[in-house]
Amino acid sequence: MNKYILPVLAFASLHPILKAQGMKMTERIVISHPILKKETKPEVFQSHLINSLVPAWNAIHPKENIHSFRADRGTGKGQFLIAAGVSLDGFDVIRLSWVLTDFVNNPETFTEYQLIGANHFKSLPIAGILGIHYIQVRPDRAADFEKFVVDKLHPALGQLLPDMQMLYYKAIAGESKLPSEHNYLTIFTIESPDARHKYWPEGAPETEILKQAFKPFTGLALELKDYLVEGFYLLPGNGAAAIFESRKWTDFIHQSFLK
Repeated sequence: MNKYILPVLAFASLHPILKAQGMKMTERIVISHPILKKETKPEVFQSHLINSLVPAWNAIHPKENIHSFRADRGTGKGQFLIAAGVSLDGFDVIRLSWVLTDFVNNPETFTEYQLIGANHFKSLPIAGILGIHYIQVRPDRAADFEKFVVDKLHPALGQLLPDMQMLYYKAIAGESKLPSEHNYLTIFTIESPDARHKYWPEGAPETEILKQAFKPFTGLALELKDYLVEGFYLLPGNGAAAIFESRKWTDFIHQSFLK
């Protein structure tokens, strides 16, 4: 076992598992998508994150709290995500990479995202699910897109429903050679799996509640389309949130809802 992980694991036994039901969204977030080594069993890694690494790390680094998530729907189903509500400047990536290196192939790969127009929000939600949609913005319209987010998208969708909001983030630091479709994220922050079930039940059509919530924003969705690369968003007629949703998306569930 990596010698750097021993103090963290030893400290874990002294502190209870975090009980918070989700991650508090912040102006800046740091995200890693761990790629497991061949010999790493996903369920073992999940148990390690929930029962050892995350609670121990957060006890030692109260200003750099991390959260673990695992995907249950979408193009990245089964994948893991590690997130922190900090900036890379204030985040000990090196030390965290040490405790991940025995399990993953990319322990030092982190990207920092900035909430577009963060100063316009009075408060941000706690997310039990991060529904991450990788959107591709036309390069010639990037500046106009960000203004559109501030002026129209966030005022309309930033507080869409009491238990579901849509937030737009931009990659600003970290992994330097991001594919262009990863430079912007639309994050559906959903309170819990039960809340998601009210809108997108497992194995069933989306609900009337969801359809009615998005119905007033049909024109806004069509306006959004002009800023996006064609072919990367859900076409009209394929769901209540068409165009707002991308074709490449993944729902990540917070560790507090995982067994």
